[in-house]
Amino acid sequence: MEWIIWLISLVWIAAGCLAILHTAQTRERTGKLLTRAGRIPMGAAAAIIGVLLMIASRGSLQAGFIVTLGLLAIIKGIVFLWNPGGIYERTTQWYLVEASDQTCRFLGIIALILGTALLSWA
Repeated sequence: MEWIIWLISLVWIAAGCLAILHTAQTRERTGKLLTRAGRIPMGAAAAIIGVLLMIASRGSLQAGFIVTLGLLAIIKGIVFLWNPGGIYERTTQWYLVEASDQTCRFLGIIALILGTALLSWA
C-alpha cells in the first residue's frame, strides 16, 4: 500500500510545481478539466483519494497525519457531491477567476510541501 502514498504524493508535488512555475497555464488547464469533468466525478475522485489515503496510512511513519488528510479529502468529496449553496461552483469560480496569481502560487507551495511530507513519511 506504500505505492498509493507514493503515487498521490508525486501527483501533489507535480501539481504544486506546475502551479508555482506555470500559473496561468495551470489555471487554464485546470479550468478545462473541471468544466469537462463536472462536479460529481470531481467529488467522487476526492472521496476515493481520501479512502485510499486512509487505507494506505497503516504502514507509514505518520499514520495519524495521513489519516487526517484522508478524512479531509473524504469530507471535501462529500461536500462537493452534496453541494450546499453551490459551493463547488463558487470554489471553482474563485480559483479560476478571482484568486490572484500569488494565491495560486501559494496553493502550489502548500501542495508541494504536503506532497514532499507524504513522500518522506511513506
